[in-house]
Amino acid sequence: MGHKDKKKPSKSYGFEISEQSNGTVLLSISGEVNLLNLNDLYVEIIKLLKESSSDQLIKLDFSKTHTNDSSIAALVINLKRKINEKAANIEIVTLDNTSVKLLEFVDLNEITEMPTPPHYYTNPLQLFGEHVIEEFQEFKDTVSFVGRVTLEMSWKLRHPHRIRWGEVVHLIQQTGAEALPIVALMSTLIGLVTAFSSAIQLRQFGAGIYIANLVGIGMTREMGPLIAAILMAGRTGSAFAAELGTMNISDEVDALRVMRIDPLDYLVMPRLFAVMLTLPLLTLFADAFGIIGGMIVAIVGLDISPGAFFSQLQKSIVLWDVFSGVMKAFIFGLLIAGVGCYRGLVTRGGAMGVGKSTTTSVVSGIFLIVLADSVFVVLFHYLGIG
Repeated sequence: MGHKDKKKPSKSYGFEISEQSNGTVLLSISGEVNLLNLNDLYVEIIKLLKESSSDQLIKLDFSKTHTNDSSIAALVINLKRKINEKAANIEIVTLDNTSVKLLEFVDLNEITEMPTPPHYYTNPLQLFGEHVIEEFQEFKDTVSFVGRVTLEMSWKLRHPHRIRWGEVVHLIQQTGAEALPIVALMSTLIGLVTAFSSAIQLRQFGAGIYIANLVGIGMTREMGPLIAAILMAGRTGSAFAAELGTMNISDEVDALRVMRIDPLDYLVMPRLFAVMLTLPLLTLFADAFGIIGGMIVAIVGLDISPGAFFSQLQKSIVLWDVFSGVMKAFIFGLLIAGVGCYRGLVTRGGAMGVGKSTTTSVVSGIFLIVLADSVFVVLFHYLGIG
């Protein structure tokens, strides 16, 4: 089959330009105006208008045109913008009813050229000042949130029947029970790596049995709480920030306030109690699987029997080792849930804001976990109980 030449469609519009005795330019447009020919019509009119002087009054007559969309209104708006660049005046003589209704939403006298984007100063001193002010406001908001949470929690502890225990149990299921597999896997691997790295050195001195001391004390005091807390920050803290952040930008939090429901009581407190109750239990779970990982290395790599391993473990670990890790986990849980909820409630800026809050909650949560653990280590050392 041969190829047929594509012919350019004939114009469905026409226009006539005339200059009246008083110097006014009359532009009469006829035919159908639609989105397909709008650009061509606009270009041809602009070519003719360039030949007129800048102080002339230009009248547009659309009495002989018809359209099925908003093309005429769009043409008028763009012509007005272009003519204003030449400081000319425009007047609509006749317009169809549909276009008139559309143009009622636009003030033709206020149409100018497209606005230029604002200029942002990059003065280092100004940027530093803005950053200081922003951080100071962030500090004030954080202190306010911590104070409100402290007062609300103290009141809840004095009136435990006012806690939404049904929601707390549901959140414990999400934050605790569903996190058991990943906590078990990570703790076992950490126990394996710690024991394997230490076994090489202990074997040289014939002190392989002390691998039970190293793994047991390391997991119960430090590694168990840290593993569980970091996983909780990445898994649960980020979920809290994303969930509350989405509720905030979709005005669900404001809707609660309109219904005289305190978001702090309804959204934050159940999450705080759930994580504070869950994380200590996850820490004990992490301790157990970390010790199991160390025992596997002791049995396979050092030929230590399970009985000998557990006998040495019992001699090396005291109740305080386990209790100190659980106490740390309780504080870690408070920090993780608090940061996640706070970042969610201050989320602004749509989906990008939710993503930023989620990322910030994880980073801030892990930083606070490490900082709190460092404080505990120094405090226990000076108290002589470390």
